[in-house]
Amino acid sequence: MRFILLPFYLALFFLLISCGGRSGGSAADEEVGHKPASRGLPFELVVIIPQQLYAGEVRDSLDALVSASTPVLPQHEPMFRLNMVWADANLTPWRTFRLRCILRLNKQAAEATWGVARNTVAVPQTEVMVEAPNAHELALLLGQQRQRITDILVDAELNYMAQSLRKKHNKATAEAFAELTGHSICVPAALKASKRATDFLWTGTNLNDRDQNFVYYSYPWDGRPLSAGQYVAKRDSALKANIPGARPDQWMQTAREDEQPLVVSRARTINNKYIHEVHGLWEMHNGALGGAFVAMEHIDTARQRVVVTEGFIYSPHSPKRTILREMEAALRTYE
Repeated sequence: MRFILLPFYLALFFLLISCGGRSGGSAADEEVGHKPASRGLPFELVVIIPQQLYAGEVRDSLDALVSASTPVLPQHEPMFRLNMVWADANLTPWRTFRLRCILRLNKQAAEATWGVARNTVAVPQTEVMVEAPNAHELALLLGQQRQRITDILVDAELNYMAQSLRKKHNKATAEAFAELTGHSICVPAALKASKRATDFLWTGTNLNDRDQNFVYYSYPWDGRPLSAGQYVAKRDSALKANIPGARPDQWMQTAREDEQPLVVSRARTINNKYIHEVHGLWEMHNGALGGAFVAMEHIDTARQRVVVTEGFIYSPHSPKRTILREMEAALRTYE
């Protein structure tokens, strides 16, 4: 058995079958491309599936995809806010959601297939469509393609958030970052407190809960591929020097368990740019503070340096997923 990516026109065909009718504007408007704005809360995902199919191994594979934990948060928070919709229901209210996943069986299909459609009914909108001849092959495809499907949905939402930040962001941080690096970045306007040092910039909200922070620093690039081990060493050095605690024996560092840094990293291409992406946990050495962070390393070939942009949060009493994702979206505005 092999899995193939659906051609765009076939994916669109599945979408139109699933929608079961037109709504949300006149036919004339849709014909000339006047589509409504999409809707949905941050990371709200609509899954459309036949009720009888949501059982057994299909349910297990689908739940593993849509209910998986957001990476490295200290407590479980699912990646998505889920709306499960049965395929024979009235689908009109769900047509314009920003993130949708549509699953169906087709006994005439030769093999399990999946594809992606963009801005089909609303703007912006990302839809993943999956079809298989039977439940077993559908479940197997979901398991095999779990990371790719997750990346498509998460990336779409992060890019949407990044576009919002480009319209409204902290101008002072953008100017300071440009002066230090020659590059641009857009962080949330609420990050107003700041510290600037030689080749270092921090800005944050200074809140006791739902606190968001942005950090920039850099180090020489030796021409080798970027790695988690090198990143952690550079991170701990830069943050120890620039983000001390209340006492001389306190400073920010990467959290560890059995002396191993609590980070996950991978090389990615995002918006046509090579990025070393790192998610992890931080803690205050000899202190009680801690939280999650996300970082992106960029190779600045003109200066032969690795530019590190990082967002970290402190939110001991509130959910963490959305405020961390907001910082991740900010990092994607780097140009």
